[in-house]
Amino acid sequence: MSYAYRMLMLVLLTFIFCTRTERVTEVIDGDTFKTEQGNAVRLLGINAPEIHDPGGDIAKHVLTHMVMGKNVRLERDATDKDDYGRLLRYVFVDGMFINAEMIRMGYAELRFYPPDTQYLEDIRKLEKMAIRNRQGLWAFSVFQTPDTTDTVLAKDFKRVEHVDVVSWRDADQYYGQTKIVEGRIAASNNTGKVCFLNFHENWRRYFTAVIFASDFNKFPDHPEDYYLNRVVRVRGLVKEYRGKPEIILKSPSQIEILE
Repeated sequence: MSYAYRMLMLVLLTFIFCTRTERVTEVIDGDTFKTEQGNAVRLLGINAPEIHDPGGDIAKHVLTHMVMGKNVRLERDATDKDDYGRLLRYVFVDGMFINAEMIRMGYAELRFYPPDTQYLEDIRKLEKMAIRNRQGLWAFSVFQTPDTTDTVLAKDFKRVEHVDVVSWRDADQYYGQTKIVEGRIAASNNTGKVCFLNFHENWRRYFTAVIFASDFNKFPDHPEDYYLNRVVRVRGLVKEYRGKPEIILKSPSQIEILE
């Protein structure tokens, strides 16, 4: 068997197993749906609000309009499934790149985890334009901007001196508001995909600052060690996740070490 023939077969097999078409029968939320084959599919590279969170119903409606009842082409990256058994895929309908379209219209935010970064730069550019133009949910306090010192959303994200400083113990009183939260990083964990900076050892209950892998390169190496046991102030949109408050850090300008 010649080298050229082997390479051709490899390309064909990659296309067959990494790309396929299925019909959508149910939309779960703004980044997840099910197909007639019984597969749950999670759109790669994006994150839409949970269905019970502000904007979640709108994001679901938009995705439903684009994919429900349609044959979608599913393209995988390095990782086949997530921890919940859902297929991780880039999704296309009649040539439309659905993952990118949700970002372009402002109904999802960028959320890439290495090694699945094939379309990272293309989608990052679309997110920047969506933020600048206040598209979709960016017109409201739904997503955390990549840098809260940016004047793009000056109406929602006031200058630092106009934002109240609150204790980490009281963060759950300010859901949906932009605040500066102060406290000591008591525990931390880096899974490789997410870095958690916990303000209490009981991380399931109390306030946490979160850094996702797609933003690791902006922060000091090993942020779980760098910020541990430091008294800090973190600035951003306080959101509820699984019954506890958190702020997503997309820029090192959002966290200040006090000691």
